[in-house]
Amino acid sequence: MKDLYSIGEVAEIMGVSVQTLRHYDNINLLAPKYINPSTGYRYYSVNQFHFIDRIKYLQKFGLSLEEIKEILAEDNIDILVKYLDKCKNSLEEEISKLKDTIDSIKWYKDYFTYVGEGSIDDHSYILHLEERHIVATKIIENEPKEDFHIRLNEIRNSNECKHLKYMRQFSYILDYDALMNGELKPLYLGMFIKDAPEEHSKNILEIPAGDYLCFKARILSEGWNPYLTKLFFQGKKKPAIVLANEYENSLHEYSRAVYEVQILIPQE
Repeated sequence: MKDLYSIGEVAEIMGVSVQTLRHYDNINLLAPKYINPSTGYRYYSVNQFHFIDRIKYLQKFGLSLEEIKEILAEDNIDILVKYLDKCKNSLEEEISKLKDTIDSIKWYKDYFTYVGEGSIDDHSYILHLEERHIVATKIIENEPKEDFHIRLNEIRNSNECKHLKYMRQFSYILDYDALMNGELKPLYLGMFIKDAPEEHSKNILEIPAGDYLCFKARILSEGWNPYLTKLFFQGKKKPAIVLANEYENSLHEYSRAVYEVQILIPQE
């Protein structure tokens, strides 16, 4: 075994570049054991190999060279553990964000494929839905739809609401009596959020949990026969909420988008 190894030999043995070893020296992270005063060539001892290996290992965890430099200079296990905890917490946060993004991708995929599940019109079904929350704006009677769409976007992007995680789905809260007359009278336009808000807001409405009578229809372009829905609610209390949730089947044309109408079934 030799006492000293040239920088080229060390680079090949340890799987790093010569430039990397020079950089370690330039930032005072790992200096060569010996530098030839005549040629300037750098040489390393075998004992330094484990430092190079440790630097590479810690870098894989996400530590910066400055952090590794502090750890090696202090030779203090407590400092090492502190930085390892920092890396662990950072990676866990990143994993959480990635999982959240994957969940959103799955939801968005389902959003575009849900329309094809079951028939449209003349077919109702009951879904039990948990409590939900929607960022919404009240619709002024007879106002142009562009106005309340703009108002909703302003609310969504306000300081109060821009941090919320939105589901890419427009939803109307409808007038029940108008619906039973075959008319569309939207009271609110909103967009669901993934998590319950931490604070109360006049712009966030709570949609109660319960059993909902549901059917699918192109409510913006076609009328529908409310007879079967009327029959279902005959003799029952008036439903407290009627939702119409948009499911796009085109990226350009929205007037023929399918909506799932959800009517909360009153408890007896």
